[in-house]
Amino acid sequence: MKIFYQEINPDLLEKISVKYGKVAEKHIHTESGSYSLAAICDNVLIGFISTYTRNLEQPIAEEKDAYIDIIEVDAEYKRMGVATELIMQTEKWAKNAGLLQIRAWSSYDKVEAISMWRNLGYGLCPAKIWIEWCKEAVAGYYVVKQLNPINPYLNITKFIRQDLEETSSKIIQKFRLIRAKDGVYVYKCLYSNVPAVVKYFEKEEDRREILNYQILVQHEIPTIKTYALGKAIIVMEDISISNDWRLGVAEDLEDVAVAKTLAQWYFTFHEKGATVSKLDSLYFEFANITEESLKMLIQKFPEAKEVFQFILTHYDKFHKLIYKPSFTLTYNDFYWTNFIVRKDKTAALMFDYNYMGKGYRFSDLQNVGSSLSAKAKKAFVDEYNHLYLKKHGHARKESEKLEQIIDDVASTLFMLFVAFTKHEQNPNWGLDAKKKALDGTLLAKMKKLLLYLS
Repeated sequence: MKIFYQEINPDLLEKISVKYGKVAEKHIHTESGSYSLAAICDNVLIGFISTYTRNLEQPIAEEKDAYIDIIEVDAEYKRMGVATELIMQTEKWAKNAGLLQIRAWSSYDKVEAISMWRNLGYGLCPAKIWIEWCKEAVAGYYVVKQLNPINPYLNITKFIRQDLEETSSKIIQKFRLIRAKDGVYVYKCLYSNVPAVVKYFEKEEDRREILNYQILVQHEIPTIKTYALGKAIIVMEDISISNDWRLGVAEDLEDVAVAKTLAQWYFTFHEKGATVSKLDSLYFEFANITEESLKMLIQKFPEAKEVFQFILTHYDKFHKLIYKPSFTLTYNDFYWTNFIVRKDKTAALMFDYNYMGKGYRFSDLQNVGSSLSAKAKKAFVDEYNHLYLKKHGHARKESEKLEQIIDDVASTLFMLFVAFTKHEQNPNWGLDAKKKALDGTLLAKMKKLLLYLS
């Protein structure tokens, strides 16, 4: 008997749903910042664990830790070290991500787990939590384990100091790691005795965010106050101690007032973004749609060969069409974790500009609307259109229609390319694009685009 461990993919997710039920499936996380692992014996699924990173509560809401949302092991495989191995591999993932700690919660009836948690070095704290689906408060205990020291990357803070010395005479000290992922390190610190946040970019390609902040400041587009910009660092205001601003929360996606202020920021961002002199040199998502990438998709999905071959046949025309609309700055990465809101809800703005580039207004607005509730989306769209009409004296109907029919094809192709050729595990967020490629929707939209512009 040999047990091995594998990250959960769509096939394993379906097996979990069948074997353990829909409730278990809902606790499986495959989004960015999560880690889900299955235990398999003789090709049979025997257990799993799923963990995600989540923001802590105020006053440290900008900090994240790893939270084990679910762990299950079949009865006949308990006391064989399966749960321990699932937890240890999850700890390794969380530690490599630079997370300070990892937590879980267990009900009191699972007394057999207590010795396991203690043997793994976890502290236990009694607590009651509210279980929404059964409308009941359940007694149990939290377990928590510190994974990393406050500053586990002394070489990184050394690089930060060296970089800052070239641009500022001020002292930076008291580093406390918030996040470390894919070569981007985020610390709380003191900058000339003022609480601040510093981001360090290990990879050259990620340092484009520094240029992006420079562009925003140069064009008077509202953003988080920056204290210093180096070759590889950004030192900025610590929003968690601000008297005026707060970090976004998930509930903001349903808040009409917040949606209106976000629309105001996006309108300013797009209006001023259209005048940026360096626009042509910025990142453009649809530039990834090349003849080579289409051929890669044919290899990945031979059953959808017809649509990719059709696009290849008309590639020259399609490529020209992609560059036909007017460009502006686009944010490209909307989510509640990436914006801040004035405490009186009179303003909001995005931050974290690693994916900022050039593109279409429609694509950017579509990205926002897909995350908002129906009421908040309507408030956002109405406010944006009102501001545009007020400034220009007409609506964007024709421009928006052109952008939309191009985006209908290009955004699906871009998502397919990123999801299924750039990721070892096929992410769930790419499944809708895959469906469109397989059921004829993408082909129909491509034909519609060519017909519209013929």
